Amino acid sequence: MDKFYLEYYTDPLCCWSWGLEPQMRKLRYLLKDRLKIRYVMGGLLRDWEHFSDHLNNISKPSQMGPLWVEAKHLSGQPIDEHMWVKNPVDTSYLSCMAVKAAEQQSSIAGEAMLRKLREAVMIYKKNIGNIDVIMDIAGELEEKNLLNKKSFRDSLFSDDSSHLFREDLELVKIKGISRFPTILITYRGRTVQITGYRPFSVLMATFELLEPALNVNLVVNRKEYINSWQNLTDRELQEISTNLEKKDCLVT
Repeated sequence: MDKFYLEYYTDPLCCWSWGLEPQMRKLRYLLKDRLKIRYVMGGLLRDWEHFSDHLNNISKPSQMGPLWVEAKHLSGQPIDEHMWVKNPVDTSYLSCMAVKAAEQQSSIAGEAMLRKLREAVMIYKKNIGNIDVIMDIAGELEEKNLLNKKSFRDSLFSDDSSHLFREDLELVKIKGISRFPTILITYRGRTVQITGYRPFSVLMATFELLEPALNVNLVVNRKEYINSWQNLTDRELQEISTNLEKKDCLVT
C-alpha cells in the first residue's frame, strides 16, 4: 500500500505540539508503517531580543505563561506554566539542534530526543536551552540504548547539525509556515495542510480525504498500546479509552 508522507513542522518548545501528542501517537499506532514522518525544526525562539508574538501579545518570558495555561486546558496534556517565571528558556535553537544531532544516529534517536525535550520543559520545568539539561537527556537515552552520548555531543555543535537545522529553517520560510504545529501530508502526489492544534477526528478525516477507501480499525488494545511507547501521559491513554477492546476495559 502507498505511504502517507508527513512533514511535521514543530519545535521542542511548542506547547501546542506537545498538546497534539495524544492524537499523533494514536494516529501513528493505527496507521503504523503507512506513515513516514520527517520532523522539521522551526526555531520557535531564537532569543527574546528577536521574539515577538503579536497574535498572543507575547514579547517576554513572563507573558508566555497564559498561552501554556490555555494549551493545558484545551489539550489536557500536563503542562507547568510556572517554568516561565522560575526557570525561563532563553532559546529553543539549541534543543532544535539536539534533535538534528540525534537524528544523525537514527530517526528513532531523533524522535526520542524530541519527546524527552518536550517532557523536560513542559512537565518538569527544565530549561532545554541549557547544554547540561540536554546532555542529561542524552544520558537517559543512552541508558535505553537509543543514543550514543559521546557521538551525540560531538554532533551537537558540528557543521553537519548546523547545516541540517539551517535547512529546516529555510524550509519553514519556503513553505510559508507561520504556526506550529503544522503538518503537510502528501499522498499520491497530493498535499494537504493541517495547521495548529486539532482533535483526532480532524486528523483522521484528513487521511480519509486523501484516501476515501481508507479503512482503519479504530479499536485499540490497551496493553499493546502501552508497550508501543516508552511512556504515556494520562491524556495520551485517555485518547484511546473510547476505542479499547472490550476485554481490555477490565484491565486496571
